[in-house]
Amino acid sequence: MWCFVHIGINGINLFCGLMDLASKFYHQTFAGCFTNLWTAAESVCKFSMQGAVEEEKKQTLEKENSDTNLTVSGDGTWRKRGHTSRFGVVTLAGKYCKKIIDSGVKSTYCHSCVFWKKKDSDPEAYEEWLSLHEDDCDINHKGSASKMEVDSVKDMFGRSISEYGVKYWRYIGDGDSATYKGLLNLNPYDILIEKLECYLHVKKRMGSRCRSLKKANKSLGGKSKTTLKLTVNLINKLQKYYGLAIMRHQDNVDEMHKAIWATFHHLSSSDKNPNHASCPEGAESWCAYRRAEAEGLNFKHDYLPLDPKVQEVLIPIYKDLSRRELLD
Repeated sequence: MWCFVHIGINGINLFCGLMDLASKFYHQTFAGCFTNLWTAAESVCKFSMQGAVEEEKKQTLEKENSDTNLTVSGDGTWRKRGHTSRFGVVTLAGKYCKKIIDSGVKSTYCHSCVFWKKKDSDPEAYEEWLSLHEDDCDINHKGSASKMEVDSVKDMFGRSISEYGVKYWRYIGDGDSATYKGLLNLNPYDILIEKLECYLHVKKRMGSRCRSLKKANKSLGGKSKTTLKLTVNLINKLQKYYGLAIMRHQDNVDEMHKAIWATFHHLSSSDKNPNHASCPEGAESWCAYRRAEAEGLNFKHDYLPLDPKVQEVLIPIYKDLSRRELLD
């Protein structure tokens, strides 16, 4: 299949010549082989996705007591970077089985159409060919490449009942609000589709906002012998700790909120001003101060505290990224 798609008929014929094979592929033979391979691949794909849906329904029933209202995550990819690609592929994955349960391909290009437009033929012959070609034309998208993801997700939500007998009532997005707005306008079910944020994309917001702060105010970065400045290492650490606070408390929003702020106060602490009240207690705590406390030992901070100016600019970010609505 890879050979047919990426090398094409000219590449295959070149290979046949290099291997001293007696015959070569003619266009009609090549088209027939390609069609057979495509039909087989499409059948296997549909069978695989049907199995993934049944697996997702079973796990959703066990964990949410429903096998008809599924939570899915969607994302798109394009043949080339930017928003000028002529081809896009969009997939939906189940929350629990983590397998592809539906997919869609969008294209704004058709080789046959281009060939006939370049061909020097009379208009009547072209119109006759076009009327027969419309059902087989590869062009199935109009608009920008970025809109391919929106339209494909809408198509997949629109056929979920007829194809699988389920509703995708929760959609885990990648931070792009255009897709969710498209689903709300489509309104495919009798229930309101709920949008959930992707954990990895929310985690990235911490790093992105810190880098924006540093870019806007150069004095926040640099080196200091007494405090922690907004360096690359610190930004990576803040993003990592923020992500861990979310992942370790997935089922408890209050604990998640507390853990997020614990990371901030932990890094702001010093021997003169220890602030570890929000850090988890006990000898198994990730906080060295709390571990020493549980063992009855004196603890000396072996790291520099956050610079006061850095603390001041970070507080609004932490407030925004620890909102209950977002954590829910």
